[in-house]
Amino acid sequence: MLAKLLLLFTIIPIVELAILIPLGQWMGLVPTVALVVVTGVLGAVLAKRQGLAAWNRLHGDLGEGRLPGDSLLDGLAVLIAGAFLVTPGVLTDIAGMVLLIPPLRKPLKHYLKKRFKRSLESGSVTYINFEGPFAQNPFDQASPFDQSSAYDDGEVIDVTPDESETHESDRRRMN
Repeated sequence: MLAKLLLLFTIIPIVELAILIPLGQWMGLVPTVALVVVTGVLGAVLAKRQGLAAWNRLHGDLGEGRLPGDSLLDGLAVLIAGAFLVTPGVLTDIAGMVLLIPPLRKPLKHYLKKRFKRSLESGSVTYINFEGPFAQNPFDQASPFDQSSAYDDGEVIDVTPDESETHESDRRRMN
């Protein structure tokens, strides 16, 4: 995996430079730099917008008790798109824009689901369930603002000390 990433991080910049140099010679330096900057800024704005939409879908899925599979994959695609769009270059900008358009990222989501399923079936990915004998469904928990208690029996106990039980040091402090 490390070798693939190292190869990726050396080949992509070389290919991008091989494209940007002739493009700069054809268009000129200022338009080429402007193209790279504009696509980077536009991509960052679109990535933020799509990222918030993916976050809202993820939050909605969790709030309704559904597994957020598609929402997580959308979020991952937007994260990768943002990284591509911030990277200067034509190919990475095109790949980033493609990942930001929801209908165009469907094939990637389908591929990732199929690959993950295959990894689970082959045993190369292990699923660990942390439920024990006292496990609870996280979606069935009471609200943290619920004032009722399982230990409240309704009896009030008065703990105000009598005058005779007040210590001498407490009397001096009160006066």
